Amino acid sequence: MKYETLFIMVRVAVHADHTSIAEIVNELETQSKLSLTDTANVNILETEILVSRVRNIKNINHGTQSKL
Repeated sequence: MKYETLFIMVRVAVHADHTSIAEIVNELETQSKLSLTDTANVNILETEILVSRVRNIKNINHGTQSKL
């Protein structure tokens, strides 16, 4: 079996009781688990959060596109 390191980017939408983005990120990084399961030909050895990035909500387009 060949050993490789894969980098998988995951998008996570959350609803939280925290008032601060930093609190949400900290709780996810310290208490949440990312789960991938083994398959017939692949055994998962380890998972970890490498980078946490927050998108600025003000930059999200909420379907208000101009009609040309």
